[in-house]
Amino acid sequence: MHPILYYILFFIALGGIGMAIANRKVGVTVRRQRWIKYFTYILFTGLVLLSIFLHFFNWLSLFIVAVAFFELVKVNLAEPSLSKIKIVFSILVFIILASGFILFARTFNYSFLLFIYFQVQVFDGFCQITGQLFGKKRLAPKISPSKTVEGLVGGWLCCVIAGCLAANWLETSSAFYAGVFGLIAGIFTGLTSFSGDLLASYYKRKAQVKDYSNWLPGQGGFLDRFDSLLMTGAVYYLLYIIFFKDTFHGFINIAE
Repeated sequence: MHPILYYILFFIALGGIGMAIANRKVGVTVRRQRWIKYFTYILFTGLVLLSIFLHFFNWLSLFIVAVAFFELVKVNLAEPSLSKIKIVFSILVFIILASGFILFARTFNYSFLLFIYFQVQVFDGFCQITGQLFGKKRLAPKISPSKTVEGLVGGWLCCVIAGCLAANWLETSSAFYAGVFGLIAGIFTGLTSFSGDLLASYYKRKAQVKDYSNWLPGQGGFLDRFDSLLMTGAVYYLLYIIFFKDTFHGFINIAE
């Protein structure tokens, strides 16, 4: 059995404990919404992991992008105060990131996909959990009122730990190199995940909506759920194709 399954179970259990503690401070309605979001998170984590193990993540990425594109267009067109220039710009940005994400899913082998996805999931989950437990200082109140500095720090730290834990899944020249690569990747994945989340939140505020859709219980829409992964995948593909082809060469599909 792949180590990611044990790691995911550990982090999910840890997140569940943190959620239970944080929920003691809130009312019944908020508590219920948080647990719905938590279990939906588990469901989609399992789906993505299954798609990577069974080698249909490239098809799942196409589906995610198609639905997210529909959500973005629908939200933009529904807000009359948005100018055509802003609508076109947001769609162009999405197309660029979505193209990079699709190529990321198609190019890299399953070990590297698991390596990156594990970090993104840990970052997303523990930004929320640590924010609920310790969050006091608002990070970007005009863009995303629920985000806190403490939540970002907690999620980023857990992302770095995840990168270091998962580094041995990759075929590298030495354990030391794998550890250094995992550390750097954890730092960088935290940055790209946060950037994707913040960018999606920025466009939601411009369109004056809370979520891109209500298709995923507790999560909102596909773009709400996969914004961090879209940005991270696109940026890693960009790094591979422009700067680090030799570094990433051992992580690509044989077909490539």
